[in-house]
Amino acid sequence: MSTEPAQETLFDPEEDFQPKPKAVVALPHYKDLPPVFRQLVGNAPPKFKTATFIAAVAPLGCLATRLRFYYPFDQGPMAPLFQTIICSDQSGGKSFARNVENVIMAKQKARDNEQRRQEQAYRELKQTAAKNEKLPDPPKTAIICCPVSISIAQLIKRADSPVRLYGTPLTLWTFTEELATATETNKRAFSNIKSIMRTAYDLGSEYGVDYLGENTYSATVDILYNTMFCTTPSALDDYMDKKAIEGGNCTRTIIYDLGSQLGDEAPVFRRITEEQQRDIDHTIDQIMAGTYAPDGTVNPEFYVDMQWLWKDVRTWCSQKNLEAVKTGSLALGTFFKRSSVSAFRIATLCQYLYTLEAADGELTPRHKRLIKQIYHAMAEQILSGMIDKWGKRFEDLQYKRFELYDHQPRDLFSNLPKAFDRELLRETIKRLELTTPDWVFLSKWNAKGLIKRLSKNQFQKL
Repeated sequence: MSTEPAQETLFDPEEDFQPKPKAVVALPHYKDLPPVFRQLVGNAPPKFKTATFIAAVAPLGCLATRLRFYYPFDQGPMAPLFQTIICSDQSGGKSFARNVENVIMAKQKARDNEQRRQEQAYRELKQTAAKNEKLPDPPKTAIICCPVSISIAQLIKRADSPVRLYGTPLTLWTFTEELATATETNKRAFSNIKSIMRTAYDLGSEYGVDYLGENTYSATVDILYNTMFCTTPSALDDYMDKKAIEGGNCTRTIIYDLGSQLGDEAPVFRRITEEQQRDIDHTIDQIMAGTYAPDGTVNPEFYVDMQWLWKDVRTWCSQKNLEAVKTGSLALGTFFKRSSVSAFRIATLCQYLYTLEAADGELTPRHKRLIKQIYHAMAEQILSGMIDKWGKRFEDLQYKRFELYDHQPRDLFSNLPKAFDRELLRETIKRLELTTPDWVFLSKWNAKGLIKRLSKNQFQKL
């Protein structure tokens, strides 16, 4: 770890739709995972181990907000930014994510509560103060955990507060056990938040609002935003609507579907032991110490060198790109790119946690093998999840767009087949609502060498 950045399967056909990648790479055994992941995944039943790993990614990435690294296909640095969704039917076991979130974010929530008490005390002071009484300046706070029902103005304010206080943005966090509650009760604001989340996926992508009024908040800020939403399939369809799929929200999302629980016994998660809790707390303290300095400021960004993994990333992406070309799958050709980005971010987060645990802070060859396995497992898992959930809808939307485009009047020459007669030319001119006589087009095209005459009324495009 350094303070400066470094320099430089096979498919099964699925109906008439497209190939679906096999998740042929599994995560390492839970005992070989980095701290925090290790304790939480180890306590999960077999069917929930991968889900628990994915559920822990976004909150850990939020805490490691000063971590930076480079991806082989991007010029600028990246941060561990994740937007995860845990999906299942009603009573399908997705509530396990609440415990994962509580364990990881407990210390940050306690810090936020102190900040909220300062804000509340100032509001009470304003309410009880006389009209002419001079009030002290409002407290400068930086609250990270935001409710899912947050308004757009308040979200902008929360994102801007660390910039005003520390001079740099910090990653915000939102968790909800019921996505439907947010989309139903705060539909308009949540629609705007979905737009923000597209820019919040990338470090350095700013979002700005400029409201007119004293009771609003205007700013342009780099919003860093990690989320974890639990939802049912129907609520997810409402959330990830046509605009969200076409706009790219789905490709920025790590989705894990728990599948049908029909006939399954209720999952049993082991309780965290005192020893496990001490190990988790120790790692969380290390992560937060990398963010908050003892003097009340925040520490500078720190970089981890991931160049050693770049070759594997390029190879995996090349394989998926080739498969997309061979199969003609628009969804695969689009989804694999951000699947790799999210998997690379997870691998980097795991490398950071391994170095925190290592006595000398250095990676071993064994660590690199495990990180490489985590990258491949997550790349396949994320890609498979996106294709399963949104692949067909994405394909349908793309084909409809292409069909509309193909039937739109473009130029007359492109609307004619390779061989055509004069009658077809006249019909096409009429359909495209052109007024120029057919003989003018024929004369110009012949002069330019675009056609040749086969007979008196038969022509061929060259």
